[in-house]
Amino acid sequence: MSTSDARATDRVAELREAFDRSFAQAPSREVAAVENLLAIRVGADPYVLRMTEVAGLFADKKVTRLPSPVSELSGIAGFRGAVLPVYDLAMLLGYPRAASPRWLVVIAVTPVALAFEEFDGYVTTREEAIAPEPQAGARGRHVREVVRAGELVRPVISLASVLEWIRHRASRDGLEKEQ
Repeated sequence: MSTSDARATDRVAELREAFDRSFAQAPSREVAAVENLLAIRVGADPYVLRMTEVAGLFADKKVTRLPSPVSELSGIAGFRGAVLPVYDLAMLLGYPRAASPRWLVVIAVTPVALAFEEFDGYVTTREEAIAPEPQAGARGRHVREVVRAGELVRPVISLASVLEWIRHRASRDGLEKEQ
């Protein structure tokens, strides 16, 4: 056997051993945690919602208007056999009422829907790309964090904060009616 044949045989043995070792060892790379987000627009401003807080996204649902002392309540809509209250997300964030909200998102933890005008798509990012909002409340009353998604920095709407405000407003208005 020539010297080059011996080197080739040794190299093949090294590669086979490395290949076999790769199956015997746990993967050395850690998988980065990712966050799935819905990219939306309220007014002309970009925002995101966490997919973990969303039960469903719907387009062109009929919303039946109801008289209510809560100006942010747009009405009710049917979702898979359930009738849910629909709130105007623009108003909840301090914007004027949305002219024609096409999209509805149902919140996962409580049967409530939020209406908004534009859906930009889905965004997947690393968890560490989401940072606390340095000036809490500067971008809106329900924003505590921001995320860099592509070229834009988008505020993350806290649906927990939105629900807390809705509960507070509903209980306050209910007490005022009883008195």
